[in-house]
Amino acid sequence: MGVYTFAIAFGLALAFLFRHLRGQVARREAKYKLYAVRDELICLVAEEKLEENSKIFQFYYKRINLLLDRAPNVGIDDSIDIFLQLKGNKDFARSLREAHRRAEEMLDLVEKESKEVSDVIANFYAASKHMMLTHSSVLNFLYVVLIKYHFLGAFKRITKPVRPYIPMSTRRKFSTVRFAANEEDKFRHAFS
Repeated sequence: MGVYTFAIAFGLALAFLFRHLRGQVARREAKYKLYAVRDELICLVAEEKLEENSKIFQFYYKRINLLLDRAPNVGIDDSIDIFLQLKGNKDFARSLREAHRRAEEMLDLVEKESKEVSDVIANFYAASKHMMLTHSSVLNFLYVVLIKYHFLGAFKRITKPVRPYIPMSTRRKFSTVRFAANEEDKFRHAFS
């Protein structure tokens, strides 16, 4: 019995170690994706496909640098605060509405540019989403199951009675990741 207990304990310890190392690698990967997006943005300026003083460049370059400044040690709450530009006790719902408004404003500007600009901005939202998901196992699981496999409608109907018991912080995180995914999709298909 002692050998089996030891084997199980050793197996669990290895699994937790593997999970920890995998999380560190995923967070670094998210960081490098943001570096790649920033480099793509700079290349657009260098190739004269986007003006350096344009609202698009200024807005996304600043956001990327803020996220990179705190990565990879930034937590899920920190990345959401930066992503939505939350400051202090600012209302989450209002911040999310402002983020939607800014994204729509940027989408209008991007539609006057090229598909390359649109793709780089879509990559920003994809990298931001990836960064948020790598910092939360629960959020990652919910996103994969509910969004990627289109179970969100069923989930909303099933969980309606228990929704008040789901922590507000979890709902906010999920809303932010969903927002990033939707914006990625909008920018990716802006020229379709």
